[in-house]
Amino acid sequence: MKGQIKKIRNVFLHILFLIALFCGSVLVFARMINQVTPDVAETMPNSTFPLVYMQKDGTSFNCLHGYAREMDVSYLRDSITPLDSNRELDILIQAFSTTVDGVSYEVTSLDGTETLENTKVVKLDKDGDSLTATLTLQNKMLMNREYMLKIQITSGGRNLYYYTHVVLADGLHTKEYLNYVSGFYDKCVNKTDLTTVGAAVEPDETTDEEQTLAYMDIHDSVNQLTWASLNPQIYYKPTPKLTEINQNTATLTMDYRIAALNESGVTEVYNVHEYYRVRYTDSRVYLLNFERTTDEIFNPENKVLSDKGILLGITGKEPEYASSERNRVVAFVQEDELWTYDISAGKLTQVFSFPQKENMDSRDFYPEHKIHILRVEDSGDMWFAVSGYMNRGNHEGENGVAVYHYEAASAMVDEKIFLASMESAALLEEDVDMLSYISQDGSRFGILLEGTVYRIDLNSRTYETLVTGLAQDCYAASDSGRYFAWLKEGEMYDSSTLSVIDMETGVSRDITCDGSERIRPICFMKEDLVYGIARTSEIDVPHGGNGMFPMYKLEIQDMEGNTVKTYEPGDCYVTDASAADNMLTLTRMVKTGEGYKEAMEDHIVNTDTESAVAMGVATQTSDRKQTEVVLRLGTSISVSNPQVVRSKIITYDTSRTLDIPENHEKQELYYVYTSGELTDVCTYVNDAIVEADAGVGVVVDQEQNYVWVRGDKAASVELNLEKLPSVVTSGTMDLDELEQGTGKRAVDLSGCTLEQVLYFVSHGRPVIARTESGPVTIIGYDEYNTYLVDPNGTEWYYAGINDSTEMFEKAGNVFVSYLEREAE
Repeated sequence: MKGQIKKIRNVFLHILFLIALFCGSVLVFARMINQVTPDVAETMPNSTFPLVYMQKDGTSFNCLHGYAREMDVSYLRDSITPLDSNRELDILIQAFSTTVDGVSYEVTSLDGTETLENTKVVKLDKDGDSLTATLTLQNKMLMNREYMLKIQITSGGRNLYYYTHVVLADGLHTKEYLNYVSGFYDKCVNKTDLTTVGAAVEPDETTDEEQTLAYMDIHDSVNQLTWASLNPQIYYKPTPKLTEINQNTATLTMDYRIAALNESGVTEVYNVHEYYRVRYTDSRVYLLNFERTTDEIFNPENKVLSDKGILLGITGKEPEYASSERNRVVAFVQEDELWTYDISAGKLTQVFSFPQKENMDSRDFYPEHKIHILRVEDSGDMWFAVSGYMNRGNHEGENGVAVYHYEAASAMVDEKIFLASMESAALLEEDVDMLSYISQDGSRFGILLEGTVYRIDLNSRTYETLVTGLAQDCYAASDSGRYFAWLKEGEMYDSSTLSVIDMETGVSRDITCDGSERIRPICFMKEDLVYGIARTSEIDVPHGGNGMFPMYKLEIQDMEGNTVKTYEPGDCYVTDASAADNMLTLTRMVKTGEGYKEAMEDHIVNTDTESAVAMGVATQTSDRKQTEVVLRLGTSISVSNPQVVRSKIITYDTSRTLDIPENHEKQELYYVYTSGELTDVCTYVNDAIVEADAGVGVVVDQEQNYVWVRGDKAASVELNLEKLPSVVTSGTMDLDELEQGTGKRAVDLSGCTLEQVLYFVSHGRPVIARTESGPVTIIGYDEYNTYLVDPNGTEWYYAGINDSTEMFEKAGNVFVSYLEREAE
């Protein structure tokens, strides 16, 4: 009996010991965990910032999203708000239950260096969850000149900032434009007044050629523009955004959501973006151009898995995706949502998303950000970055780049660092797309920002500068971001040293060419560098942009610097190249007695294509949805109803923000906006004008001043010859002389057409043009003629438009003029 009691006691003591050991271990482990992890992991907090709308006769437009800090306004170009001669502006604040303690506004120059007024709003009218006010701006603005309006809202100790360009002008027909685009969208969704829709569009040989709802334009049929057989309903209504307006035309965009039922009765939701270019004449609005993109929201409640792969649905965007080394896990981005699919486990995980499944409003799907996949592991863990405007969460209203690590086992997202930036979302996206690299041990992050390459230590949250002074179009990065190449001299047409850095090790090497040659990086094919060599005797860049860099040889080097392939066709030259789908497409020219003429394209194919062929993008078609996109996985999918997991984000009490200094020695660049958004950044103004003309867009400088606008040209103009600077009438084509004599920034417009350079004359700036018999100055034009002045002449004379066009073309279309801004 005693033995049994002793045995029971020993067992009991043993159990107590194990319990104590377990409790002690938990306490020690928790203490260790708490040293590196936060107090809480939760779903991302909801948006808290109010929205601010401009109003015109009761119609809301230009929805402004707030910033958590004051921005450098020279980067901001999102909307423009016209003011009538009374200088009054009605605004509406949608508070979303957020307390608004006060409102003030400030008017500045576009570069922010001059403040015209700073005024507190004394009267706010409350109507439910909204507030309204009328801003009366002081009489300090010049007519037809753009300024920046900053609206500041004080809420619970926070200062929130909202920005829009404003212009004081008469006769802009803002109300008519707003009514037109709202009515057009409504007619298309509801299939009403189809006669009006039919009268606005311009069917041609491309009408309905693509059979896709992902992209539609003014040349599509009425049936296609009214959504064919999709039969959608409005899910979120649009608010028009005015991005450009002048006396002749206006550009507006609208973003909204539609919903449609599929064959199984499940709701599909789509993001729709529309672009309108309109003109007001003869008491009515004419549609000059129209484009629409449609992208489906990924919803695992629909049937998204099949033997073909992952069905992304209707989308016109090239999906961003990446797979782990053994293709066990694939990550993809669809409409600003990051997902992973574990093939063997049959598990779909929503890793990151500003839009919410529930309790969502228009702040959540504001699209001014981009998700970048950095690396995917076979375990399902992943590194990714988010660039641009942060819609909600810890960095709501901030602009920058957030770097995250996702742990699949816990389904938790851990923010490693947030790099605050003044750059616009579009420029940040371009920089991060070009170079973003996470080291193999996850301790360092490499990134390109404003012409500088940084390496960030994610543990100490410090940075070091690796490369500075990068020139636009003079660099390239490998697919993984590990290798980055740039021209050391920073000259697109005149560099002899190409440097390459390994972002993992920080080690760099140089590639040089002979003294009679020049070098240029083309691109990377995966991790292999492609660069070209041209002879100095054959490079033709007499006027900056629109130059010729004929490469007689291309070299492809691997990561160790070994030559993989040399391409030297002998009978022709390569002038451009682009890499896509493991193939390099070469644009080629042949030399003739009169210059160069186009030759047949050629291609270089990457032989390591097995995995790329297995995984990629395909399409399928149906009557209702027409063309849909499928992400092929290269393996069969056995699960039709996947497990769906939604991650949580780890929050910290301490800030993980690192401020990168703003680059104050920026290269002078020109920004091309087409279809209402930034589409290119150019080194040379003539290149920018040619591109903007092709895209029916505008060109602005880095201070947001207009350089060139398609369609904003008067029917006829005659400048006062007596008031022109003598340097202009002298006929000089020397940019330094022209700049010194006018006090304005002189520009070379060579390579542009006569029609393009007449914009400068229309806006009060004569153009000096070369002819075979000498220079002439263009001081005016009408429908049939140009008005020309010979060097130092006192009278102008007519030249027919067609004759002038031919005369200038024979001389090579060489033009110079100047911008409105002062010379530096």
